[in-house]
Order: sequence, then C-alpha cells, then structure tokens
Amino acid sequence: MTTRERHDKGRWLRGLLVAAAAALPVVVAVPFVYMQAAQLARHDARGAAEVVMRQADAIFAEADRMAAEMAPLAGKSCAEADATLHQAAFQPYFRAVVLIRQRVLYCSSITEAFTLPLAQLLPDDEVPPGRSFHFVLGTPMVPDRSAVMAIRLDEAGDGVVVTVDGRYLGDLLDSVGGTGRYRIGIESLDGRHGLAGRRVGTPLPGAALVQEAGSTLYPFRVRSLAASALLAEYRRRLAVSYAPFVVLLALLLGYLCHHFLKSRFSLVAAIRRGMRRGEFEVHYQPVIDLRDGSCAGAEALMRWFRPGQGSVRPDLFFAVAESNGLAVPLTGHLFKLVGRDLRRCPLGPRFRLGLNITAAHLVQPGIVDDVARLRGVVGSGAADFVLEITEREPLPPIEQVYENMGVLSASGVKLAIDDFGTGHSSLACLERFPVDYLKIDRGFVSAIGTDAVNASVLEMIIGLAARLGVELTAEGVETREQRDYLAARGVHYAQGFLYARPMPIEALRRWMDEFHGAVS
Repeated sequence: MTTRERHDKGRWLRGLLVAAAAALPVVVAVPFVYMQAAQLARHDARGAAEVVMRQADAIFAEADRMAAEMAPLAGKSCAEADATLHQAAFQPYFRAVVLIRQRVLYCSSITEAFTLPLAQLLPDDEVPPGRSFHFVLGTPMVPDRSAVMAIRLDEAGDGVVVTVDGRYLGDLLDSVGGTGRYRIGIESLDGRHGLAGRRVGTPLPGAALVQEAGSTLYPFRVRSLAASALLAEYRRRLAVSYAPFVVLLALLLGYLCHHFLKSRFSLVAAIRRGMRRGEFEVHYQPVIDLRDGSCAGAEALMRWFRPGQGSVRPDLFFAVAESNGLAVPLTGHLFKLVGRDLRRCPLGPRFRLGLNITAAHLVQPGIVDDVARLRGVVGSGAADFVLEITEREPLPPIEQVYENMGVLSASGVKLAIDDFGTGHSSLACLERFPVDYLKIDRGFVSAIGTDAVNASVLEMIIGLAARLGVELTAEGVETREQRDYLAARGVHYAQGFLYARPMPIEALRRWMDEFHGAVS
C-alpha cells in the first residue's frame, strides 16, 4: 500500500469515526424518546382509568344506597310499594327499581305488576344471597341497551334490583376516551361482561401499555390503553424538545472525536517525524546487584523531547505507537540510538543492558537480524544485551516466537519478562520460553510493608522465580526498607530512584565512576 493510499484510508476511517460519534446521540435519543413516550402514555392511561373508576364508584355507590333503601319493600304488594318505587324512578342514573319475591321479579317502578323469574336475567349461581353487582347486555324493558344491576337478596329470595342505565357509564367512557386518545372500558372482575367507549372500544388484556384500575368497593375494574395517536403525539413533542440538545451533543461529540483523532493521528505523524529529526534519545537507569551492591547494568529507556513542547510521556507515545503499527519501527530506532551511544561510550562486556521490545516485534523473523546488527555495530565488548519483553500484549503461541527466542538465547542474548504479574504471561509461557529474568513491576514493590494484596502477590512471584530458577529484578525501588526486604528474600537485582534516575549515557558513565556500590 502506497503512502497516498494509507493517507486516504486513514482520512476515510477518521471521517467514519467522527460520523459515528456524531450519530451516537441520535442513536441513543431515539429509543429514549420512544421509552419516555411510552412511560408518559402509560401514566396518562393510568390517570384516565382512575378517573373513570372514581366516577363509576360514585354511580355504583348511589345504586347500592338505593338498593339498601328499597330492600325493606321486598315481599310487599305493589300497591304498598308503588309510591316509593315511583319516587325512586326519578333519581339520576337509574332505569328501574324492581322488587323480588322468592327470586321472581314482580313489581317495577316503571311498569305495572308482572312476573319474571330472576333466572331469566341471571343464572341463580351468579346471584347469591346478599349484595351483588352484574353487567347485563339488556333488560326486559330495554333489551338493546346494556345496564348494571345492583341486587340485594335475603335467604328467602326476597329483595330488590336497582338497574343503572349503561348510557351513563357509556357517556363517562366516551368523555374520557372519545377523543381517540385512549381505548378504555369498564368490566366485571372476571372479564366476561363490561362496557366500552363507543369510538375506540376496550383494550385486550395483556398488552404492554394497558393500565388497570380496580375498584376497592365494587367488583369491577377499568382498563385503559393509550392509543397510537397519543403515543405519536408524545414522540413528536419529546423529539422537538430534545432536538436542540441532541444536535448540540452530536456536534460536540463529533468535534471531540475529530480533535482526538486529529491529535492522535498527528501524534503518529509526529513520532515518524521525530525519528527522522533526531528528537528521540535514550536514557539509562542503573541496575544494582543486591548481593554485593555493585552496578550490574542498566535499562535503556526511550525519551522524546519535542522542540517547543518539551518531554512527551513515554506511556503516551508508546501506547500510540503500539496501536498504530509503530512499535517495531520505534524499537528499531531504539536499537539505532543505543548502538550510537555504545560506540561513543562502551560500558564493558559484563555490563548488562536491557532493551524493551514488544510481542509484535518478537513475532517477526527480523528481530534476530535486528539484534545481530546491533551487536555488530557496537562490537562484542560494548555490553551484554537483555531483551525485555513487555506484558502489554500476549506472546502468541506460534513457532516463530519459539524459534526467535531460541536463536537469540543461543547467541548469548538474555531474555526477560518486563512488569511481570501485570499482563499476559503464564506458567505455560515461562516453562516453554527460555526466560532468564523476571522484572517485578513497581506496583508490587511499592506494596512492601503494607497489607495490600500486591504484597502477597510479590511473595508468590519471588517463590515462583525460585522454583523456576529465574533471576529477579525489582523495579521502582525507592526506599531502604524496600531494598532490604528484597535482598533478604533473595531478589537479585534492583533499580529505582533510591540509586539513580534515568540519565544520558555520558552521565551514566560518570555516575558509574563515582558509584562505590553502597547506599548507607
């Protein structure tokens, strides 16, 4: 792939990521609007059901009161009850008041004496002694209009029926749901009988948005369902109200993503330029042999000093390099700089110099040639190299890795696992790879003298290294307490601010000349 093709592909990818970031608020807002609209619709439907329930409760309470007042007339002749019955007929809501003798209707407030078995209206098993309420599709006098019957019977079958005209309940349902905003209905608790608004009907049970309000006084319930028109209305309102915020958030996220990608990709380009322009240099941090206090070597650490901007944090530019395919070129540049330094200032054949490499580099066959080239540049007496494999990425279990490590080990290059215990190494990896050193991460060293979990892990790492016959180097040693603790437990080497900070190679040479192997 040419440079132009890589550039075009990078621009296309950045544009796609910016568009995705800008679209994220819309993607989140749409289901949110739908969910909130449904919640509001359920709330409204619940309110509508409660309004109907309260009004229906009031109508049934009036029927119940009338039935209680008329119950003493049961069994009397029509002549005795006529005046009272006709007076009751003028009360609101009621179609008729009918007396019952031995479960036979015989006297009504709106007609002359007659006989009609109660069983012709309702099965006997549905009308037990006591008070009960029933939805019926019609009555003998008005067979085409539904009604509600409030019935009171004694054990002998005498009693009274107060018939509530279904028109009143229908008008109530129409007034609440007749605008098309709700499907609403009132029904008996068993769901077999009921009334619905004329325009929209009653909702089927089990629908997700159906709201129910049950009466605590009478055996009926109200079911209400927000119509699709109400849902659509709420969605439009919410969409309009949230639109400015969504647009602003989309613009903000798009800008932030663009800025992030621009800085990240510009950092990638800056790393490439920095290698060409000589902005990188190597600092060396001494490694101390805890057994005799001598300086046994150093770790080569890449540093980047951008003109006009100062030092760039290593964790930042290494992370960018690894995620953008620059880890191997950056390691190659490290080798080049180390070779230049060692030619100018050899450190001695027994001096152990650690060089950080990544798993991506170790997979490539060229790693063997890169190390051989470095050794050829500096000569056999410049230093003894140790390749420190970082744990940020797992070592892939492929033959090329094993082959490379075997060739390097056979050529005299030592191998170490850096920041051991924080990444992807495993016992299987340690058993197969020819590892010479394990470097203990500073996070475990800092836990010395505390009750932190890392303190226990440190003990396990030390024990594991002893069983495997692998030497240990502790990073980040800053106090005498840490040094003494590590030395007492057989840790072989240490590096950290207790001894020295990373420094250019000339400063390292001077430091070594002045260092006498003792930190009192």
